[in-house]
Amino acid sequence: MHKLVIVFSFLFLPFFVTAQKNWNAVTQDISFKIKNAGITVNGTFEGGHAELFFSPDHLSASSLKARVEVKTLKTGIGLRDEHLKGETYFNADSFKTINVESKSLYIKGNNYAGMFNVTIKGVTKQIEIPFEFNQIADEAEIKGSFTLNRRDFGVGGKSLTMSDEVTVKIEIKAKS
Repeated sequence: MHKLVIVFSFLFLPFFVTAQKNWNAVTQDISFKIKNAGITVNGTFEGGHAELFFSPDHLSASSLKARVEVKTLKTGIGLRDEHLKGETYFNADSFKTINVESKSLYIKGNNYAGMFNVTIKGVTKQIEIPFEFNQIADEAEIKGSFTLNRRDFGVGGKSLTMSDEVTVKIEIKAKS
């Protein structure tokens, strides 16, 4: 009987190993918005890298990771960008990347969600991130949006004019 189990294991192992898809990110759009003095400030990050190992049928074995270079932050105003990259906000010289890594992925409503470790300025917090996954043939798109408290990560201090809440939007297009 033991030999039979080993033979079946080898026969079915390729099915379980190939059930996951390794997606190669083609484009990544990472943006944020925050209220400051009653005005919505929009910004983006470039220079991201993602590792996407995802299958809707095997969420427990799937994982999503992304990182972005802090120095690529852009809000449309150069002086503000340099100020945000400074020590009080993102401290880009000491903390070069922002990292997001899934800890668990699951179905939520008609889409997906996951608990992710989000690391900014060396501080890691677990945040639930809902997302959509759409696949057509060998192309896929992952889109998610979530809110975080900037002060939880030591980004900026207490402010009467700037909101603590930041909305982050991530869109990744990938090919298998």
